[in-house]
Order: sequence, then structure tokens, then C-alpha cells
Amino acid sequence: MSQENPDPANYYIDASASGSFWALRINDVTVWRHFEAEDTNFSLPVNVFLQEGRNEIDVTFVTIAGSPIEYNAASPNFHFLAELDRTELSSRDSTRITLLNLALDQAENQVYAPEQTFFGLPVKTRDTPPMRVGRDRADQAELADGWGEQWTGRRVAASFDIPDPLPEPPWASAPVIEDSPQTRAALLDAYRRLHAVLQSGDRRQVLAAYDTAWRHVAQSMHYASLEEYLEKVRPLEDLAPRDDEGTALQPVDLVMGPQDFQIERMAGGRLIRIIPDPIIWSNESDPDFVFSSNVAFFMDPQGDLVIGAVLY
Repeated sequence: MSQENPDPANYYIDASASGSFWALRINDVTVWRHFEAEDTNFSLPVNVFLQEGRNEIDVTFVTIAGSPIEYNAASPNFHFLAELDRTELSSRDSTRITLLNLALDQAENQVYAPEQTFFGLPVKTRDTPPMRVGRDRADQAELADGWGEQWTGRRVAASFDIPDPLPEPPWASAPVIEDSPQTRAALLDAYRRLHAVLQSGDRRQVLAAYDTAWRHVAQSMHYASLEEYLEKVRPLEDLAPRDDEGTALQPVDLVMGPQDFQIERMAGGRLIRIIPDPIIWSNESDPDFVFSSNVAFFMDPQGDLVIGAVLY
């Protein structure tokens, strides 16, 4: 591991949600999207989205209830919980804070922040970083699933501070990408070129395509080098065009077609991607299994779209 920081730490978001469709962002970059009725919970490393000092987390959501589904309803099952865990690499000491803890007033259909979580535990607060700063901020925002549905949902944001220096992401100084027919054409072409690289199975070409994003991951997560990250995490193996179990790369999957696909803009418009993710793998023996490479692109100084982030 890198010794630049004598006591480096990794950060994880632990989240749990029910009764809504939602999208979670950190510093305006999507961490996770969920558009199914069942409950969900997960834990994800998030160093790549963070910066030393002030950060923001927000969730845009549409509550759901009933069958057929009623949207923005007073769902009796709604909750959303996101906590930040800081774990030191050397000692494994861990610090946890509650960032978002949301519930719904059934009578008024209003979102509020209870003192206990959905699981009956007290929210976790601190007076020194990592710590939450200020109160929740609530407004409205658009939420699109990429399959042609779009809602005006509720958005709740919170600020928090962390003490650790982290590298600047590759998109931080990139230009804002305008939403135009030219951008759509360039983005679709970038996905098609990436698909061709993945289909070739040429590891050198795949590594070149993901190089910028993976180098940022390796540095952010305190690997000694990109080579150590590739050896320990083995991301290249996940991107093979076909594996021994029959999971195979599928044609570019544009669920709304090549003209009407949905673009998600992030990081103040500096990162863009198509939703849902069009680079997918599936297995005929297990129709429910679908794996995707959730990449987002920024524009480099030459005006080319480059993979800047691999999202979840």
C-alpha cells in the first residue's frame, strides 16, 4: 500500500432503502440507482468520489405504494439510510457517521429525519471529521430510469467533512459537456468503440480504454500502483467477452433505441453516460443474471470522450 499518507483510510457507504425508486449521488456523481420494488442494502467503497474537506451526498427518490404502483405516495414502507464508514488500513479502526436517515410522515406524506434509524438504532454523529455539517436540505428534482419513465421526485442533500487528502478525480478540471446532437453522437460512438475493444478480448486495448479511471481508483484506494490494483482486484477478468460459465458480452443494448436513449449528466455536466448501462453481459442459462460495465465519460483536452469513472 502507498505510504504517502502515514495512516491512510478507506471510506465506504452503507445504505439501506425501501418503498421508493431512487438515485444516490456523492459530489454530484451517481453512486447507485434503484428502480425495483424490493428493499435493498449495500456497502460500497467511495474514495473515488470524495475530496478532503467538504463533500455532499444527496438522494433523489420517488416513493411507491400499491399495485398498480402509485408514485410519490405516502408509502408505509419507506425509509432511506446512508452511513459513512471510515476504516484505517493499518489498525482497521473504524469510525461511522449517519449522513442521511429519512422516513415518511404517513398523515402528511412529508419526509423527516427521525432520531432512530429504520432498524431502531440511534443515528451516529461526531464533532470532528468525519462528521456531518448542518441540516438536511430538501427540494425537488427529476428522476429518470432510462426506460422512458421520468418523475418529479423529492431530493434530500447533506454536507459532511472528511480529514483525509484524496487525489483529484480526472473529470474535476474537464469542460462542461453540452447536451447537443453532437454530444449524443459522440457518446454513442464512444460506447460502440468501447464495445468493440471488449469484444476483441485484447487485454492491452481494454487496459488502455479504462486506464484513466483505474489509475484514479488505484491511487484513491491506496494501492501502491495500477499494477497492484490489477493484480489484487482483477478487473480485466470481469471484462472478458466470454467466461468459462457461458456469460457473454451482448450487443450494445440501447433500450430506447439509437435516437432516444437517455443521458445522465453528473459532476456539474463534466461526466456523462447512457442509462441504463448499454454494455452488458448475460448468460442464457440464467436469464435473471445481467452484469454491466457502468462507465462515465469526460472530455479530454483534445475533445475526445474518455472513461473517467467506473460506477456501480
